[in-house]
Amino acid sequence: MKKRILTGAESFEKIIAGDYFYVDKTLFIKELLDKRGEVTLITRPRRFGKTMNMSMLEHFFGLAAPSGIPAAGEGKGLFDGLKIMEHGDIVEKHKNKYPVIFLTLKNVEFPSYENSVDKIRILVSSIYQQKMYLYETDGLNEFKKKKFYRYCSEEATEIELQSALLFLTECLYTYHGKRAIVLLDEYDAPLTNAYVKGFYNEMVEFMRGFLGGTFKTNDSLEFGVLTGVQRISKEGLFSSFNNPKVCGIMDEEFATDFGFTEEEVKDACVAYGLGESFNEAKRWYDGYRFGGQDMYNPWSITGYLDRRKFDEYWVNTGSTSIFKDIFHKGDISLKDNLAGLITGAPVMMYAEDGITYPLEYSNSNAFWNLMLNAGYVKPCNGTRGLGDKFGVELVNMEVRNMFARTARIWFETQQQPVSKAISRFVGCLLQGDSDGVAASLNDDLLNNPSCHDYKEENSYHMFIYGMLLAVSDGYTVYSNPESGKGRSDCMIKPHDKEKHAVVIEFKHRGADGKDLKEEAQKGLEQIEEKAYMHNLRREGYTRIYKYGIAFHKKTCEVAMETVK
Repeated sequence: MKKRILTGAESFEKIIAGDYFYVDKTLFIKELLDKRGEVTLITRPRRFGKTMNMSMLEHFFGLAAPSGIPAAGEGKGLFDGLKIMEHGDIVEKHKNKYPVIFLTLKNVEFPSYENSVDKIRILVSSIYQQKMYLYETDGLNEFKKKKFYRYCSEEATEIELQSALLFLTECLYTYHGKRAIVLLDEYDAPLTNAYVKGFYNEMVEFMRGFLGGTFKTNDSLEFGVLTGVQRISKEGLFSSFNNPKVCGIMDEEFATDFGFTEEEVKDACVAYGLGESFNEAKRWYDGYRFGGQDMYNPWSITGYLDRRKFDEYWVNTGSTSIFKDIFHKGDISLKDNLAGLITGAPVMMYAEDGITYPLEYSNSNAFWNLMLNAGYVKPCNGTRGLGDKFGVELVNMEVRNMFARTARIWFETQQQPVSKAISRFVGCLLQGDSDGVAASLNDDLLNNPSCHDYKEENSYHMFIYGMLLAVSDGYTVYSNPESGKGRSDCMIKPHDKEKHAVVIEFKHRGADGKDLKEEAQKGLEQIEEKAYMHNLRREGYTRIYKYGIAFHKKTCEVAMETVK
């Protein structure tokens, strides 16, 4: 019998005790013990199971408190039947053997520095209240009890707050005679929020003390695990304590512990009666590549299993302000590369050790590293260049749809003259009016001051693709769809098959711009030679406009034929 699905839950205990759908990731415990450093930082995109796995660690390692209070995972059989229990040596040596501190900073997203610190103060108070037995015993002298109480009652000063976790590990070590494990989830959330809201410098100074006090030369620490989305550069944050062992998305360590493998997704689809739709699920939610392993988005897969329809589950869980800023603030080179991504061309980049805020909206390695770590682009197969240079592409259909939608919104918000010109262009395109297409492009759009300078074929592709997305109600627009012997640049399918479909091939003429008519005609010939209309005909479309559009700077030529 298939298990119920509890979407949004991040508590290991709630999922297991409630007998909800769970993909067994408990061997992460073994791999962590085998490969950890004194401090281990693991970076993955948001909603990839980081908090769930940290909750699992808390329940596995956490020892029993005094006065009969059970450990987080003791006596409840939470791990019965899970893979880690097959490793008896690990269970005997490590299960419920350590004091554990688990803190997640994922919800520290406030408009000011003061509010953010207040939230951390509240979170620290909650952790101290969980360890109240330390205060109620004779293990602390009067001075330390007063300090402990200040943390509990949210009275700690900002300076004291930076030492909160350090002091708690010392109290735990004194009482239990065992060093503590510290689990800090989404360590970078306050920093990313502070950058967006404009108080990054204050927040990074606070976090240097907060992390440094806990993880640097702390004799009460057994080991520490941090998770996050981005690795803030050493100069930006980690200079405050010994370098952690960093395991990012390009590293082999823990590659399959966050997210779902293909086998896990196949098994889940079959279990929920969706086995026949696996290939479509792969197109929508596959594509993440961690340490060379192909991984699926667990948030989206769980949403799909629960609601039984393909939708944008993951991209709608976070802010898209950064993508709006790409269009409104990004430089020309960045927009050109974005055009390439949407139309299938990879962006070449180098991996960097960490990111340093502030980031500019420019075509820089720093920007693309941010996008890579955040889960919007992935390394492509076979695109490695010299040295460590490699190509990245959009990860899957879900992310591509979000990028395309942002492009559409940007086009829709342009000045009214541009909006009218876009409507004219699309109308002519869908009616087979090649002269009107050429006139609207040459007279109104390519030479409008609101349109940026076009230098490559992908730039024109993105320009037209965005316009089509903006105003083509009743049609579905595809960029680089596979058909026949290759991929056309753009395909437009009407929802009503009695209307004309459209296939477009773009050509870009180099320095001289001569023979644009010839280039446009070559576009038409390529549509025939590579059978780009094959899928349309197979799907029952009998009326098709095919266009070859050749560009040079802000001039174009259009060739068109009608297929009946």
